Amino acid sequence: MAVSGAAGAAVLAGCFGSSDDDDDDPTDLLEDDGLESIIDDVDFNENYEEEFNEAVPAGALNPYNDQYLFNPFHVSWNGGDGGQEFTNEYLAVYNTELGEFLPRVAESWDIADDLTTTIYFEEDYAWSDGSDITAHDFETQMRISSYMDMGMQTFVDPDEGIYAEDDYTLVIETRDEYSDLEDELWMNNWAETILQVSNEQYGHFIEAFENADDEDEMQSIREDVLNFEPSWDQALFSGPFIFAEANEQFADQVPNPGHPIAKDWDFYLRNGVYEDEEAIQSGEGTWIHNDPTIDDIPDIYEEPPVSYSGQTFALIFGVEDEYIRDYPEVRQAIAYAIDMENIARVTSPGTPVDEYASGIDAGYVENFVHDDVLEAMTNYAPEDTDTAAELLEEVGFENDDGEWLTPDGDTWTLNFPVGDWFEDHSEMVSNNLSEFGIDMDYYVQEFPTWQSEHEQNLDYDLMLQLNYGMARDYHPYSDLEEEFNNPDRGLFTERTGIVDEEVEVPEVGNPDGDMVTFNIEDELEAMATATDEEELMEHTSNLAWVHNQLLPGAPMFPWSEHYWVNAGEWDFDLDSDDWTTSNRISHYLLQNGLQPE
Repeated sequence: MAVSGAAGAAVLAGCFGSSDDDDDDPTDLLEDDGLESIIDDVDFNENYEEEFNEAVPAGALNPYNDQYLFNPFHVSWNGGDGGQEFTNEYLAVYNTELGEFLPRVAESWDIADDLTTTIYFEEDYAWSDGSDITAHDFETQMRISSYMDMGMQTFVDPDEGIYAEDDYTLVIETRDEYSDLEDELWMNNWAETILQVSNEQYGHFIEAFENADDEDEMQSIREDVLNFEPSWDQALFSGPFIFAEANEQFADQVPNPGHPIAKDWDFYLRNGVYEDEEAIQSGEGTWIHNDPTIDDIPDIYEEPPVSYSGQTFALIFGVEDEYIRDYPEVRQAIAYAIDMENIARVTSPGTPVDEYASGIDAGYVENFVHDDVLEAMTNYAPEDTDTAAELLEEVGFENDDGEWLTPDGDTWTLNFPVGDWFEDHSEMVSNNLSEFGIDMDYYVQEFPTWQSEHEQNLDYDLMLQLNYGMARDYHPYSDLEEEFNNPDRGLFTERTGIVDEEVEVPEVGNPDGDMVTFNIEDELEAMATATDEEELMEHTSNLAWVHNQLLPGAPMFPWSEHYWVNAGEWDFDLDSDDWTTSNRISHYLLQNGLQPE
């Protein structure tokens, strides 16, 4: 459920203005976009229904009638298994069990002392139309992401720092001031690049960005990128599957004939036949993703190892309510009033609750923060309504016969809109807070509607989202930088500020100690350029402590990639570490294939 790209782009779309230069209007980029159906030119086995085995993923993914569009920056992009993971290939993927990157399209890479990185690509990967995947495609992917403010533009100049040296060699150079960037942070910026755009279909946007005269024109080009709309039969796919058919009843994905591994598979995917748990309860589905609490599951289904995607499920605080915005004690009280342990236990069994609220993914925070600091952090996960009440009373709230009144004597009502991905989680949160005495204006909407009406407009006092921190960048800088500077809900941006850039907290590791001051941007910069592990841990511990004490967001648990798979009728290896990557079931299939038992 990688939604950050589309959601972030949608917010950008709402902020961008148009160019005033009528002589060179970037909307010309869309007037003749060159898009046409290419499916008839793709060399796949058209008799797949008769000759291949049919696998049935659970879910409603079907791009018929442009319900989903294949532009990763478009709001109608699907970031799940079928839309993103199956149709696109990676430079490398991160194995969360091994703690290392596994090359995919990349054959190898060299990193010089000044971090200049040279990546060498395999030569046997092709797009779905048979054209070669080259370094020029990865250049386009990295540069357009950076121009869209959704890549590594902080550390790399997209105009000069990313270039194909030849068809199978790509060079990335940092900006001069970041040539001493911390090694692991640098790798996390590029190693897991997913190839979602081709130079053929997106190269004209790169040329437009290069020729833009000013920021207004850059913004207008970004709007054009957001509005580029390739359909399922027009897009080029780099991953193991392509769409061969999409109609009102179903959508079929077949092995990509240009993929060196998938081209030899003899199974295809039929999507959109069953909605969610119905596929598993009926015994007809082959697997289901991210639904660990299904009842009445036939014995043929089992659970493979769970991976973590480097993102955290969290309660997000809005800035409309002055008490939430201005008082850490109020945010802490709300967190204490919620039984996060029970929410994790019920909605994601086996997933550990976040005990630290550090702003760093709980799956790896212990590798980057000093043990004594972790031990001293406040654990907001267990429900503690007594402490919650004390904190509210410190601010001036009063409990009147079970109902909380603000310091002004008004009923305290919180606006809590939620996207339907999190209906079960949000109902438990709302019930907890209502039982505690807070008047909850709680309602659930379809996820895209909720995003456009509430998340993007910051129209909420509380909300739930899964991408707190930076998904798939397994490093504390990426998590904390995203939380403090994300344009959707950055914690001290002009649009969404909930803490100041310079903050006071008790001395690190001692909640009862003297107050000390930290500049958040300075600490982030120090993390980014740390020269050794100890320096990185020192500054990471500082900011993790700041997050824990001020609680600008309340992390609940790391987001797990759980599957039920039909191991009774298919040869799934339930003990393989190949499940434990950010690429989820796609990586497992690429390493193991799939055959009926």
